[in-house]
Formats: sequence, C-alpha cells, structure tokens
Amino acid sequence: MTDNVTLNAGTPWTVEAVAKLRELWDSSVAPELIGQTLGRPEAEVRAKAAELGLPQHVETRG
Repeated sequence: MTDNVTLNAGTPWTVEAVAKLRELWDSSVAPELIGQTLGRPEAEVRAKAAELGLPQHVETRG
C-alpha cells in the first residue's frame, strides 16, 4: 500500500501538477499540504517551487 505523500515521488512533473503547485503556493498553502495534495514529499514540492522561481514561504510556527 502506497501512502499519498509518495504516490508520485520521483516521477516527472506534469503540466497539471505544476499548475496546481503554483495555484496552491500562490494561495500560501503550506508545502507539506501541497505535497499531500499532489502525492509528493515536501522536499520535492519545495525543490520544484525553487526551480520555478516561486517566492519562499515564511514559516510561522508557534
């Protein structure tokens, strides 16, 4: 059984997945949640965001 976070791990990014990443990132959704939505580890989400030149998220943890 594969958990959703690694469903697409290591696979090429589709045009649709990149569009969804941009949409969620621009809406300030946490990278961890974006990963869960897209079936990818948080590290892959952050790496793709950096590759796309998206602004860094400011983490606020209390």
